[in-house]
Amino acid sequence: MAMKYLNMMVAGALLGVALIVSAAPVTITLPQETAQLRPSTHPGYVIATQMCAICHSADYINQQPGKMTLTQWTAEVTKMQHAYGAPLSDDQVKQIGEYLAITYGSEKPASQ
Repeated sequence: MAMKYLNMMVAGALLGVALIVSAAPVTITLPQETAQLRPSTHPGYVIATQMCAICHSADYINQQPGKMTLTQWTAEVTKMQHAYGAPLSDDQVKQIGEYLAITYGSEKPASQ
């Protein structure tokens, strides 16, 4: 009986060690970001470059439907602000929306 108890203790200890070893953290190295926003002199470009990459890749913008309007782009950025907690002021939302609508959407720059 003592030997059976000892075998069960050893088996339990080995199982515990195996579980601890298998729970060791894994390190993952992500590749360098290659996607970039299209450069612009619009003030929203700088804000978008600084703020949007906090949460997602610039590729996310390219995945949006083409030729979105200013209203649509501003709604998207507002959604990021309110639904996802993006740390943006209302003025930053406006500036980013304008930059995206002009650079990726259907809006024309003010000078045209």
